[in-house]
Amino acid sequence: MFNNFINRYDFTRFIYGLRYGYLQMMISRFTKGRIGRVEDAWKGKKRDKATTWWMIPAIGRRFNYLMTGDEKIDHYHYIARKYLSDKKNIVALSLGCGQGHRERKWMGLADFEKIEGFDISGNSIKTAIAEAEKAGLSKRLMYQRADIAKLELKTGQYDVIFIEQSLHHFSPLEEILIRINSWLKPGGLFVINEFVGPSRFQWTRRQLEIANGVLAILPEKYKKHVVDGYQIKKIIRPSRFSMIMKDPSESIESEIIMPLIRKHFLLTEEKPYYGTILHLLFNGIAGNFISDDPETQRIYNLCLEIEDTLACAGEIPSDFTLAVCQKK
Repeated sequence: MFNNFINRYDFTRFIYGLRYGYLQMMISRFTKGRIGRVEDAWKGKKRDKATTWWMIPAIGRRFNYLMTGDEKIDHYHYIARKYLSDKKNIVALSLGCGQGHRERKWMGLADFEKIEGFDISGNSIKTAIAEAEKAGLSKRLMYQRADIAKLELKTGQYDVIFIEQSLHHFSPLEEILIRINSWLKPGGLFVINEFVGPSRFQWTRRQLEIANGVLAILPEKYKKHVVDGYQIKKIIRPSRFSMIMKDPSESIESEIIMPLIRKHFLLTEEKPYYGTILHLLFNGIAGNFISDDPETQRIYNLCLEIEDTLACAGEIPSDFTLAVCQKK
């Protein structure tokens, strides 16, 4: 309906919201502007249960293998060893830094003079500042709240710029990438670890066909939502309207990230780690796949094998990638 701006599932969710007392919350989403809805989406609420694919420990090991070639080596150590080990007094920038855990990790892996972090969430920045002080890094980790779309910095001042799972929230994307390129020193590095799949989660017909085909063969106990308890019967393409109401920044221009990266930077290395099917399939049910019992591992491995087979055949692109670029 209207290029999926709205669909029948929106009406179902609306009735559900009325029935279970979410009317006030729904009204507040309409009355808040873009920034307000984005901030609400990133209040830093703790997740007690594994609802997304990356919360499965085995998926983390898979990430490591696809990015670095070794299940025991994460991309932080890989990047630091390969690209930063010979650099001294590194001045870095982290955009969409969240609560600062990545910057604290980077600090222990290379010779950073300082890392400046910016994020739109005031609560996240407060946490990042507090954690930096607790770690004794407050003079080298500097955090500020900012809307990245409006951020203006001096040209040619950073040796490396990091963005991890935040670039797909930035818009206007091309304008921001041009500014990022200008902020780098000659020979500076731009490192991203990103969702680069369909914008606004407008999953392709083939993605949905495969994901729902795999869902259909899962035993019923693995389809139970780990928070709400209901059985997931079908994976759907969310409406653009529902995406905008929940978080207007979510995957706003994600599908053009890599084309624009290639246009404005020199792409040194790209490590796709897919998720084209698993990201959809494990949403809401990831916690059901954490157990080490033989049945769970057999089902989990079957899901991985299906995605890997399709990826090797070139039938599906990667929705997630690690990329290292240089200033053009």
